Amino acid sequence: MGMGMTDAEIIALIPEWQSEYKGRSPSSFRRWLRSKGYNVGTGRLERILRGAGSSTQLVPKRLRKWEALGKDGEVVELSHITYDIAVDWRSAIGEFVKQEVVPIELGSVKPKGDLVGVISVPDIHIGKLAWANEVGDNYDSKIAERIYLSAVADLLQSMVSGGVGKIIYIVGNDLLHVDGFNNTTTAGTPQDTDTRWQYAFRRAKRMIVSTIVEMSKHASVHVVISPGNHDRLLSWTLGEVIAASFEGADHITVDNSPKYRKYVKVGKLLFGITHGDGIKNNMLPTLMATEVPELWGESKWREWYLGHYHRKQHLSTVGVEDQNGVRVHYLPSLAGVDRWHYERGYSAIRSAEAHLYDPDAGKLVASYYTYPED
Repeated sequence: MGMGMTDAEIIALIPEWQSEYKGRSPSSFRRWLRSKGYNVGTGRLERILRGAGSSTQLVPKRLRKWEALGKDGEVVELSHITYDIAVDWRSAIGEFVKQEVVPIELGSVKPKGDLVGVISVPDIHIGKLAWANEVGDNYDSKIAERIYLSAVADLLQSMVSGGVGKIIYIVGNDLLHVDGFNNTTTAGTPQDTDTRWQYAFRRAKRMIVSTIVEMSKHASVHVVISPGNHDRLLSWTLGEVIAASFEGADHITVDNSPKYRKYVKVGKLLFGITHGDGIKNNMLPTLMATEVPELWGESKWREWYLGHYHRKQHLSTVGVEDQNGVRVHYLPSLAGVDRWHYERGYSAIRSAEAHLYDPDAGKLVASYYTYPED
């Protein structure tokens, strides 16, 4: 095995190898790959690492010298250098993606409205497996794609009818169930899956790209990648694919920065976006004010979009006036309950929602809701 692996797939394995293996040389990388069932030659690994440009370098670690007798009986000095691998894996993956992805050609669009819509359908968990006999309902990659596309199409239709001119489309938030070869989350927790991670990734890519194309027929689109605790690496990689796919479209922009909390301001609207794990929700209003004070001062309506908990909940903080408040709300999930959640009694109403805002007045205009079909 290994001959069928692309250079990008090998590069994507470097973070996992560095977290598991003490060695840092190309030969140690080869040994680690062999332990996973992949036989890749050291020469090819060196070529890949050298060919990745500034993102990956072989850094001299140790110089060993010794003396030996030459052909003429003279003493000669010999040396050998041991290398470490220094890699910026985000840049490395990004470089390979840009080389291999062909941008999609799209015409320009003239929006019919001037309102701002936000669509976020978090925690779809493509690749998750649930068996009805065990947990009550079936769930797999095919079901996930079907209900996601149906929900987004329904929400988009409502927003177009409502006069949307710009869409903030939040992607990630555990879009994928696992984060690599071992079928685990980013932190290493094993998961029940119905397919290989490569197939799930391609399904997610097809699903998101087709959704952006459809949105772009009606409005300008700003895509925000928000990695989850299940898919931090693969959601970032998907963001690079999306950015490369729409590189030539002047009315589509992509924010795939490595920051875990991201902000979008349109008119008097300010949105904070993050997955929601690892932080208390009552901290978020203060973080918004301190991390982007200029945007805070220029805005009137402020809101956080989060996922992670698979259920709808809100926290509102109100200052001296209503306009100084911040609404923090966790969005519901369309995904079915898996074995782990079922055994612990976790359940929630499966749904998706979108919201429409007036950027000039700085206020919420309409909210839309949809539910998965039986």
